[in-house]
Amino acid sequence: MDLHHVVGWLLVIGLFIVLPLLSRRSVRNFLRPPMIRLGSWTMAQLRPGGAPDEEADDLSKVLRRQQLYAEVQRLQRILATDESMSATRQIANRLAYRQLLRELEITPDVYAEMPDHLTATRWNPSTLSPRPERSHVAPTVEILEIGWRRHRSTRLRTTAETTARNGT
Repeated sequence: MDLHHVVGWLLVIGLFIVLPLLSRRSVRNFLRPPMIRLGSWTMAQLRPGGAPDEEADDLSKVLRRQQLYAEVQRLQRILATDESMSATRQIANRLAYRQLLRELEITPDVYAEMPDHLTATRWNPSTLSPRPERSHVAPTVEILEIGWRRHRSTRLRTTAETTARNGT
């Protein structure tokens, strides 16, 4: 007998024997206390034990705040150069920017709660507005030479050094 046959037989037994038995009140009353104990034991095992780790919680808050601040900075750069984008994308960028600022405002600042520690500069959402001035500096292009091509002066010098070494 393979696994398919076993599953099939269990399904047939479940449909024709177990379900009619569970429909009787006496069987349900008999099985209720063990099932309640099993359920409460399972829930107790699934619950995390002990007090929550405050350092880990503080660290997650700090990391969340840093991620939000990095996203706000990224959107500031996008908003500064989005004049060539469609109006829909511009509006979406501005909405996302405002939403991130709101999240940054409601995210607790762990450093503010710890005055004894050396605090980093606070992220103030009012100072995180996109800069209206636009940079019109032309981008620079870096040229990479790939391969064995050398400058002529290097090739001549290498040939002269080889000749001097060989004594020719």
